[in-house]
Amino acid sequence: MNKKMIIAITLFIALYALISISSGFYADYEWFRMYKGLNIFWVLFFTKFNVHILFALIFIGIFSFNFLLIRLLGGKGRIFTSNILSKLQLPLLGTPKRALFILLAISVLAAGFMMGGAASAFWKEYLLFKNAVAFTGFPKDPIFSMDIGLYVFKLPFFQFLYGWLMTSLVITALFSIVFHIVNGGILIRDTKIEFSLFARAHISTLLAMIVFLYGIGYKLDAYELLFSKIGKFYGAGYTAVHANLLAYHAAMVISFIAAALFLFNIFKRSFMLPLIVLATIIPVFFILGSAFPGIQQRFIVEPNELDKERPYIEHNIKFTRIAYDIAKAREVPFANKQNLTYQDILKNKNTLDNVRIWDWQPLKKSYKQLQELKPYYYFNDVDVDRYMINNRKIAVNLSARELDINRLGKNSQTWQNRHLLYTHGYGAVLSRVDKITSEGQPEMLIYDIPPKFSVDILIERPEIYFGEHDNAYIITNTSMKEFDYPYGEENKFTIYNGTGGTQLDSLFKRIMFAAVYKDINILISGTISENSRLHYRRNIVEMVREYTPFLDFDGDPYLVISDKKMYWIIDAYTTTDQFPYSTPTDIGNRKINYVRNSVKIVIDAYNGTMDYYISDENDPIIKVYANIFPGIFKEMKNMPADLKSHIRYPESYFTIQARTLLRYHMTRPDVFYNNEDAWHIARQVQDNKEDEMRSYYLVTRLPDEKRDEFIMILPFTPYKKDNMIAFLTAKCDMPDYGELKLYQLPKDKLSYGPLQVDSRINQNPDISKQLSLWNQRGSGVIRGTMLAIPIEESILFIEPLYLKSESSEMPELKRVIVAFSDKIVMEKDLPAALERLFSGGAFIDSGPFMDASMESRLKDLAVRAMNHYNQAESSMREGNWTKYGEHLNMLKEILERMNSLK
Repeated sequence: MNKKMIIAITLFIALYALISISSGFYADYEWFRMYKGLNIFWVLFFTKFNVHILFALIFIGIFSFNFLLIRLLGGKGRIFTSNILSKLQLPLLGTPKRALFILLAISVLAAGFMMGGAASAFWKEYLLFKNAVAFTGFPKDPIFSMDIGLYVFKLPFFQFLYGWLMTSLVITALFSIVFHIVNGGILIRDTKIEFSLFARAHISTLLAMIVFLYGIGYKLDAYELLFSKIGKFYGAGYTAVHANLLAYHAAMVISFIAAALFLFNIFKRSFMLPLIVLATIIPVFFILGSAFPGIQQRFIVEPNELDKERPYIEHNIKFTRIAYDIAKAREVPFANKQNLTYQDILKNKNTLDNVRIWDWQPLKKSYKQLQELKPYYYFNDVDVDRYMINNRKIAVNLSARELDINRLGKNSQTWQNRHLLYTHGYGAVLSRVDKITSEGQPEMLIYDIPPKFSVDILIERPEIYFGEHDNAYIITNTSMKEFDYPYGEENKFTIYNGTGGTQLDSLFKRIMFAAVYKDINILISGTISENSRLHYRRNIVEMVREYTPFLDFDGDPYLVISDKKMYWIIDAYTTTDQFPYSTPTDIGNRKINYVRNSVKIVIDAYNGTMDYYISDENDPIIKVYANIFPGIFKEMKNMPADLKSHIRYPESYFTIQARTLLRYHMTRPDVFYNNEDAWHIARQVQDNKEDEMRSYYLVTRLPDEKRDEFIMILPFTPYKKDNMIAFLTAKCDMPDYGELKLYQLPKDKLSYGPLQVDSRINQNPDISKQLSLWNQRGSGVIRGTMLAIPIEESILFIEPLYLKSESSEMPELKRVIVAFSDKIVMEKDLPAALERLFSGGAFIDSGPFMDASMESRLKDLAVRAMNHYNQAESSMREGNWTKYGEHLNMLKEILERMNSLK
């Protein structure tokens, strides 16, 4: 092989390596540029880079400075002076002395690089420290009287800095001792260690610095008491404040004294005294930090624990409620009356027209069977939202019809099909949460391909390029048109007309992206032109995690139709585990003790643009991030009004708050200490097993409100009891978004809980007989989520029943069970069940109705008659003649009752 060939191969390998290394960086840069996030990209890049370089240089400087001191002032050493070995010559390295210096320099540079890399992992702590703000409006910590910002923004960086400096100094000291031994500054003679004057001064100074830093570590440990759990609750308790804190302060003072004695050792020439003083930390810390706290806890605290711990329990309650933003929850008494009438039902018709009788699991299966239409389409999730339909706020289910490229047939898995032809999902399905067809299927409002609309909610851009799917990159605007949607025996095609993706307008870009995806087709395909656009990172959760890695994200993005376009909304959180006295909770695989839903992210499903809106302006953490990344976060008032009408309180955040309230609704220390009024999340039977209820969305008018609102709700029961004791609500609509109310039921009377209602359903002979019959006919009964619906000052329980045959994956909603007071009915739909419950014998043939005057009885029946007449007319307009006949029969029965009254 000639020299030119070797040079060519070498250059090719070098160029290939350079492209491979730089292509990933370029792809990141281009992606952030596309979505106007270069501010984030450069801040993160230069922060990590600068921290890495800065701390690498600091370590190299510390180590090199000490080495040079030894080299210049350490006396004549065997290694660093000329000797017989200096006459030897090593290949490429020269003399052994020169080789030693080269190896040492390489080792120091490598160690510096690793120490810098370890520091760069703390880029987030560095940014928070550098841009820290005060926790304005929050109380100071009750032990040290420090602003909470010290613990959230600064303490994590101080802890990192302490650990890093300690490691650097210990490494430097150990190698300095070795160098002094090699250099002759430290000699071992007759089991005695002798130090030169410089070696003693040098080592004493390093040890003084290490011990002084060690003392500072005790101060940092003292702050950690605010997050510890030494007793029955989190935060510093009586023993921690009166014993453990004393131990930390004593150890810190002893460390400082020992550090001073190490410096004094420069003149005294004896390590004995500082080592003795330093060694006293062990017994002192054992006595003050272990023995004394144990004695104090056993003989002072435990006999009078409540009295001693009372102020610290108050701190834990107060700061935990603040940390999870549940201190704002307003407690409201809820009478849970048992005198609900049919007139009350009609007065709350909008609430009952919005009861979610379709659970997302069976509904998703129905969507799959009815609306996926082609094998390559799929519904990832079903969300709940509200829309204005016929001037009424109506709760709906909504799901995006996304594309799963892996569902294409094996023979269709070509490069062009996967990346150029099949590029996007299409449209969405919208159905009311409360309506069913005569076949037991959801009543569709938006359906089919191309979309058909039975309501005035239009979609002009039904293509979904960005969603919850995991499809790979695509290239649009090529010489091939994209598959748009199937239409009869033929397919419709389209050309992308948006702003998403990066334009492949240069050979350089094509080379870079071919290297990133290891796909030479991007480079050589003749279908790609300078107008083609490459779309990558199209999973919306992956997008926001890459764009803003300093936030936490809700696991349930939801689709919104607004201004005839489709958007995704993702809730983002700011969290920390450094909030004093707050009890931690689990989020993902880590623990936190502070959380705020501070950001709403809106992503265009067609273009992929991301807009971040601050939803909690009082959160100090989001203020810091807004300062670090100016221009990224927008004020909530700048969100388009229609999009703002679809924001909702996130279920994950609500669940964290609800779980915290199970104990922290108790604000009196004695009640909290004895756990007298602990709660559980209500339980129910679902899929033949007992489980906790999940929170659910509902359009309703709460008892003390004047308008229908979209809220989230979750019922509670007493600890290890099944009766209902309270329920928590969160408002989703502006201007009251985020308002929490805790409705507390009377404690002096029984209020049925969901599990008790489930038990009564099982004991009802008519219902259990029907369920057994269905289960024996080659089908299975699926019991849906039981909903506790507040109506006036009463609670109505509603549970849907689905029937699924063994030969079909599509469940049918066959019955709705309604329970109120001690009555339970099961009918084909909710209106029929309510009619039967409130006029079929439960409240007409006995009780208050029979005692009412003739005028009020006639008025009640007249209201019911008008209701059935209106529903019959509505069914006739819809062409639903089955329901039309049912309402006419009910109208006839009511007229006969009116005629029979005397």
